[in-house]
Amino acid sequence: MWLAGPARGAQNWAMANNLGSFDVAIVGGGPGGSTLAALLAKQGRTVCVVERDEFPRFRIGESLLPFSMDTFRETGVLEKIERDGYMVKHGARFVVDETGEEECFWFRNGLDEEHPFAFQVQRAPFDKLLLEHAVGLGAKLFQPLSATGFRAESGQAVLETEQGEIAAQVVADVSGRWTFMSGRQKQRKLHPSHRKLSVFGHFKGVVRDESDEGNIIIARFGDAKMGWFWLIPFSDGTTSVGVVADSGYFRETGQSPAEFFHNSVEASRSIGPRMTDAELIGELHSEADFSYTSERHVADRLIKVGDAGAFIDPVFSSGVFLSVKAADMAAKEIARAFETGDFSEGAFSDYEKKVRQGTKVFWAFIDAFYNKEFLKQMVTSRRRPLLQKSITSLLAGDIYNPSNQLISFLTGEGGAYADEELQLLMG
Repeated sequence: MWLAGPARGAQNWAMANNLGSFDVAIVGGGPGGSTLAALLAKQGRTVCVVERDEFPRFRIGESLLPFSMDTFRETGVLEKIERDGYMVKHGARFVVDETGEEECFWFRNGLDEEHPFAFQVQRAPFDKLLLEHAVGLGAKLFQPLSATGFRAESGQAVLETEQGEIAAQVVADVSGRWTFMSGRQKQRKLHPSHRKLSVFGHFKGVVRDESDEGNIIIARFGDAKMGWFWLIPFSDGTTSVGVVADSGYFRETGQSPAEFFHNSVEASRSIGPRMTDAELIGELHSEADFSYTSERHVADRLIKVGDAGAFIDPVFSSGVFLSVKAADMAAKEIARAFETGDFSEGAFSDYEKKVRQGTKVFWAFIDAFYNKEFLKQMVTSRRRPLLQKSITSLLAGDIYNPSNQLISFLTGEGGAYADEELQLLMG
């Protein structure tokens, strides 16, 4: 059945099998889609969300970043998140599995001290909370309903669905890794060097970060072709545990995903002991070849938000953050388009530039994480206050901060690890 909230000011659209006319039609009701819908509704725009899945449903990507909190506060949902008692995340602990070297990066110690926390969330109830909040603000929800196509016409865009068509001034693709638009445009491009496999599940009885049980733990193991573990704690006592490795390395083992997961945990010096008494709840899940981008994030009357445009290695928990941040930026660009009456691709060019800039920062940080030399500097950064503050800020999601020297260092043209630059950065 469809769940529907009020659509303020929706106009009648004289067309057979029409589902209405809105200012903005959004494909996808995950965190990015819900946030975009909430922000647009607060602008007074008529907006609908077309979501193909019933909620709640299982999703990975459970560790939020502090710089998402400003947007959640703006939509008004932050108070509800706090009310529902999600685990508070104050930092991130990184471990080198072979040597035991480790460092905890506390968000309060970043370059920006005003973003000291985030949350660890089980996505099924969390996503439902965000979507219901958007509906409460006035967004109309079609669920479950699959979008089947889209087109830009003179004076409007059209979103095609299994049950009819929706007219809008803008269609936003926030469909996540389904990549609704990019798939149909043949613009989805896998990352050439980050071909990864992840295997993950929820467990009870996992030993958490002893200094703060709300912290995420990331344990790096092996060389670049191997990978890393995550441990994400939840307030109900369960913990999300996953392993990420190079797809080629996984195939060489000849193991099933479940065998690979259990054997990797058993061989780990840092994660194995934390899983001694762990018990799997439900089943293990696996995903492969999940890093990609799109040739374009915008077109006339069309805009892609979050994972619909690009998805990167999740080592720094950037997925939900990038979706929410992109939703915030998209809402501002859409507001400007309505002010000027210009819904062309060119009108959204600043949005495209900002999205690519933010993604580039995280990709450079990820590449550095897979570099053993930088990883060693990372886990011993307490001796280098500037480096530690700079890393902490990136881990918090402060990716547009011009005062963070690490951003220009990692993304610069002058060579990734020039000795003089590195020494200057490390102070």
